[in-house]
Amino acid sequence: MPRISGMDMLKAVVIDINEIDEGHRGFYVQKDGKFFLNVTPVDGFQLDNVTGLKTALGAERNSVATLTAQLKPYEGLDATAARTAIERIAAFGDITPEAAKTAVETATRLTALDPEKQAEQIASTKLDTLRGQLTAQFNLRETELTSMVNGGKATIESLTGQLQNLMRDNQIKDEVAKSNPLDDARDAVELLVGKFVKTSMKDGKVVVEVLDTNGNPRIKDHNGTPFTVADLVAEVREKSASLFKPDEKRGLGVPPGNNGSPPAGGVVNPWAKDTWNLTQQMVLENTKPDLAKQLSAAAGVKA
Repeated sequence: MPRISGMDMLKAVVIDINEIDEGHRGFYVQKDGKFFLNVTPVDGFQLDNVTGLKTALGAERNSVATLTAQLKPYEGLDATAARTAIERIAAFGDITPEAAKTAVETATRLTALDPEKQAEQIASTKLDTLRGQLTAQFNLRETELTSMVNGGKATIESLTGQLQNLMRDNQIKDEVAKSNPLDDARDAVELLVGKFVKTSMKDGKVVVEVLDTNGNPRIKDHNGTPFTVADLVAEVREKSASLFKPDEKRGLGVPPGNNGSPPAGGVVNPWAKDTWNLTQQMVLENTKPDLAKQLSAAAGVKA
C-alpha cells in the first residue's frame, strides 16, 4: 500500500482521476461522474459533505431575521393598558343575551333622556372595546412570532453544534492520520487529542482551539501564536512514541540500549525503568490487555 506523507494531501473528491498520484488512485471510487475518496465509517466518523448543514444554517438565520422584523411594529405597546382593557372585557363574560338586550334598551332610554351626559360614557365604552380587540390581536400575534423565533433559534443552535463537532472531529482525524499511528492505537490517540480540543463561534465562524489542563487556550510563543491541533498531535507522538509506527528517518519506536531491535510486539515497554510512561500504560491496558501484561511482567512489575 502506498504511503501518504505529511505534505501529500488527498482530496475528498475530484472530477479527473488523473489529478491524483497514480499510487493513490486505488483509494478512490467513481460515482455520478466524480471520484470520491473511499473512507470506511468507524464509530460514527465518516467523510461527510457539510454544504447541506451550512445551507440550512443560513436559511434558519434568514428566517429569524424575517420574524424579528415582523415583531418590530408591536414594540412600545403599553402592556399594562392592554391587560386592563382585557380585564374590563372579562367583566362582561357572564352576561346573557336577555340581560344584554335589557341593558341596551335601558341605555337607549337614558340616552334619549339626557344625550349629553351619556355621550361621554358611550364613547369610553367604545374605546375600551376597541382597545380590548387590538390587545387580544396583539397578544395572539406576539405569541405566534415568539414561538417561531424561539424555534428558529433552537434549530440554529442545533445545526451550529453539529457543524462544530464535525469540523473538530475531522481536523483531529486528519492530523492523527498524518502522524502515522499504529492501527490498533488510532482511536486511543484521537481520544487523547480530543480531550484538549474545543470549538467555538467567533464572528460567525467555527474556531478550533487547543486548551490546556485548566481549560485555557494554549499558545506557542510570546507573540501569542495559537497552539494548533497539529502541534498537539506532534506533542502526543513525542511523549507516547509507542502508539505510532516507527519513523524510517528517526527510528521512532526503538528504545535505547536495545541494539536497534524493537521490543516485543514492536512497542516500547512503558513499564521499563528507562521508558516508564503512565499514559502509555493506560492506553495499552485499554486497547491491548494481553500485551500490557506481557510488557509489565517483562519489566518485573506485578499487575
